[in-house]
Amino acid sequence: MQSYSNTNCLNELSLVKLCPLCLIDVVTDCKADSVTVKWRPVLSLTQKVDPSQAHLGSCPPSSLYGDVLLFIVWLKDCGFKKQVSKDKVTYTNVLTYGLDPDRPPEPVECVYDTSGKVSNLDKTENDRVFRLEFMNSDFSGPAPSSVFTLGSRISIKAEVEQQDLEHLQIYLQSCVLATAPDLTRASQLHAVISNAGCLVESKEGNSAFLPRQKPSEIRLYFPAVKFALGENIFLHCDLATWDRQSFGIDRKACHYSKEQRMWELLDDSHLSYICRCCDSACIRRTSFESGPSTKKVLGPFTIVEDAQNGVSNTLWNTEEGLAGLPMWVLVVIVPLVLLLVAGAIATGYYLCFWRGGRLGYRPSRDLLTKY
Repeated sequence: MQSYSNTNCLNELSLVKLCPLCLIDVVTDCKADSVTVKWRPVLSLTQKVDPSQAHLGSCPPSSLYGDVLLFIVWLKDCGFKKQVSKDKVTYTNVLTYGLDPDRPPEPVECVYDTSGKVSNLDKTENDRVFRLEFMNSDFSGPAPSSVFTLGSRISIKAEVEQQDLEHLQIYLQSCVLATAPDLTRASQLHAVISNAGCLVESKEGNSAFLPRQKPSEIRLYFPAVKFALGENIFLHCDLATWDRQSFGIDRKACHYSKEQRMWELLDDSHLSYICRCCDSACIRRTSFESGPSTKKVLGPFTIVEDAQNGVSNTLWNTEEGLAGLPMWVLVVIVPLVLLLVAGAIATGYYLCFWRGGRLGYRPSRDLLTKY
């Protein structure tokens, strides 16, 4: 896997004050059969990034974070050109913005070494077992249903099998809700994790990473958001591993603490400064080799607007109860009947035994006459 950072600053020293981020305006992260591109188009101070104007080849961006465009695409799509030589395979494409002829396209390139070596990502598929699954609320087992009520908690667990003498720690680099198993053909997208490990859903909703049970496993939960209600939904995640206790901008698990009003690093809160980029763009300045990594797709599952649409673990469902009555009617009526019966018993006891049935009971007027 190789990554390249391209710049279009002609004079870095003179432009750094005017354009402090143009040194890292394009970052390419090449996977085995896909590529993730983060692009910050260089615009004037008065212009805002318009995603409809941006393309990677023939593909529109997957999402926009601030002024950074994110593309997550397959190398077989978007018009990538493939060149094969004796010891490498190269995929090339270009980033374009609008129709301005004065704006040159930004090149995107992925190069793979084929000189008799199996790539790191190919080894991942053959030698490593990654798992991504829905869990129940206490993570004691798999989720009982693939249907989630709007606003309910969706629990996720990801893990990788360790080999002997390995000390790998797993991270979720990105997770995106999509309406198709093929991310590039989805009509709707919603980011849950982005920016190389930032749980962006925690900024607005009730979402967080949970303390690790072991380095090779990571747990989180997020709410069932109002996304493609009633439709099939797929969760697309990038899973990666690094040596344990090796934190950085590209290897982190960050969630937002509303109490502290800041991003926190899951594995060491004292290093939470690593997560500061979660509100902008976590773009690395130097490339490095990660451990085994892979892509996983979880689904299909469904989010429904209320429990009447099919969630079986709530009281408000249309399942028939006794005597053909809906369950919710029984839940309301039975306590009322029990309350009436208890009241009748208490009243009878008072009238028959306490007031009129006690031995030696005399009305107050008889007592006054006698004495």
